[in-house]
Order: sequence, then structure tokens, then C-alpha cells
Amino acid sequence: MRSAISNDEEGAKPAHGARFAALVAQVRLAILTEVDREFVECQELAALDVTTAQFAVIKNVLKGSAQSACELCNAMNYDRGAMSRMIDRLENKRLIRRVPLTHTRRSVALEVTAAGKTAFPKMEACVERVVNRMLKGVSKTQVREVEKVLAQMLANT
Repeated sequence: MRSAISNDEEGAKPAHGARFAALVAQVRLAILTEVDREFVECQELAALDVTTAQFAVIKNVLKGSAQSACELCNAMNYDRGAMSRMIDRLENKRLIRRVPLTHTRRSVALEVTAAGKTAFPKMEACVERVVNRMLKGVSKTQVREVEKVLAQMLANT
């Protein structure tokens, strides 16, 4: 049985899918952990006590990727109960608000508040600092190549 991973470069050893997947998972976890730490250490954000997952909710709503709890669940692979509790926390922090839809009494849309819009660029700057620290010693060419590989992997799903 032939591996789905090709060996295009002469002399390069074929990658091991399980090892690659484990490294991607470890990098993802490291990014999430470090971003959470960066949010706590950022003087402008510390009082908000925001997490990386909450940042993802704000980003999805602000960028138009999701406008409801159901859409967020699909976009972020969360169950409805966990998402509802996260939205509650963001509402309590006054970063998100639920807005009843006029055409239906059962549905609500989500909006990022003015405070959420003000905090968002600061959160993005924290993410950028973390990723830049983690990419220390990695060339722009290497980053572009990994981006291509990850994009292709997503396209293959």
C-alpha cells in the first residue's frame, strides 16, 4: 500500500502522517496556551480576563464568519451548551451582545459591542506577538511553505 504523502525532493525522507498530525496539534496547543498567557500579561486586556476561545468567538462574529450561536458552534466545533456559556461570559464582560431578530421571536444574532471592537486589535496584537516569538529562527520562505502545506491539507478534506 502506497502512502498518500509524496516524496518530491530527492533525498528527503517521507513524512510520517501521525507524527506530523501530533506536531500540528502540539503547535496549536502551544499557541493557545501562550496567547492565553499573553492576554493575562497585557495590561490593557488583563481586566477583561479574556481567553483565546473567547477571542475566537469575537473574531468570528466581528469578521462575519458567524452571526449566531449555532453558526459559532459549527465554525469552532463546540457543543451548544459550551457555546452558550461562553457567549454568556462574553456578554457579562460586555464584549458581545445578543440582539433579537425582528423577523423571528426565537432567534438572536450576536454583535460585538464597542468595548469588544476596542479590545479586538489589542487581542490580535497579542496573537501576533506570540506567533512571532514562536517563529523565531524560521525563514519567511519556510513559513510560506508550511502555509501551503496546511492549506493543501484543508483543501483535501
